[in-house]
Amino acid sequence: MNKHVQTLKDGTDFEKKHVPMIECKDEVAVNELYEVKVHSAGVDHPMEDGHFIQYIELRIGDLTVYRGSMTQYVKPELTVTLKAPSEGHEGLKMKLKAFMFCNLHGLWTYEKEIAIKK
Repeated sequence: MNKHVQTLKDGTDFEKKHVPMIECKDEVAVNELYEVKVHSAGVDHPMEDGHFIQYIELRIGDLTVYRGSMTQYVKPELTVTLKAPSEGHEGLKMKLKAFMFCNLHGLWTYEKEIAIKK
């Protein structure tokens, strides 16, 4: 992955329109289907000719589970249904990672841990 990945540091509107946020449960059961939504962190990113989010990617650890390409005509968000790990993973945590790529301001990321219920 690009060594110049940026994160939310100061909470500025500029950062908030580029950093992807992950909305989902904090805890899931074994084999549970759960919904994950990825969108900008509270400030809408412009989607216009010459300046837009080109893609959003969602990973569990280092495994890419979804990647959606976009144009200036698409709202930069995604919703996907994932399946929690199988038995034997109870008590562990998964790390979800979201990435948003702005054609002018580069790659941005956010992470969220989810616990797997016993």
